[in-house]
Amino acid sequence: MKLVVITPTKDVEEETVLVTKMFESGLRTLHLRKPKHSTSQMKEYIECIPVHFHNRIVIHSHHDLALKFNLKGIHLGRIHLSKKWKYWFVRLRLKMRFAHTSKSRSYSRLQQVYGAEESTFDYYLVGTMYNSMTGDLYSGFYDEGVVAANKNSGKNLIARGGTTIGSIQKSLQYGFYGIAFNSYLWNSESPFNNFLKILEEFKHKNIELE
Repeated sequence: MKLVVITPTKDVEEETVLVTKMFESGLRTLHLRKPKHSTSQMKEYIECIPVHFHNRIVIHSHHDLALKFNLKGIHLGRIHLSKKWKYWFVRLRLKMRFAHTSKSRSYSRLQQVYGAEESTFDYYLVGTMYNSMTGDLYSGFYDEGVVAANKNSGKNLIARGGTTIGSIQKSLQYGFYGIAFNSYLWNSESPFNNFLKILEEFKHKNIELE
């Protein structure tokens, strides 16, 4: 199962140090999401990460930095795909400049996973998937629909939003390709310790980490 960590939108204390420790412990995919960061701020963030871990970073904005730093991939949000003419331009850039770069996008509703894509994406973040308080599926998502989407959409779907330790086994049962963590890590007093708990749960459930 693919494990993804999404950065907090606002910087936390010693964040790049914590991220580096996660990489050292086995994290293979970090989504660098900083909506309000400038290009120079994003560049500074990446430069704080050891170079040999740059190929594990997927960037959500300032996509040209993916080429400059040889990052793992780029993520396209609603803004990038919001208008037809802009989407055409994005597709052209994807084909010409990011042909060998991992690409992902997000879905907020389950119906969207069945739509045809004009570009090839390696995987898709879906959610908010879980209610972090109860552990149940978030409003608008249902067991049968989630299982069917993972089975029949022909896409690699990753559960995101409200994910906790308990979400790992559920996501596996639903047939998700992977699971993404954000607030469970960054809203805690010890993000790295919570990350280690995630790794321990993967090991305890005999889930192969991707």
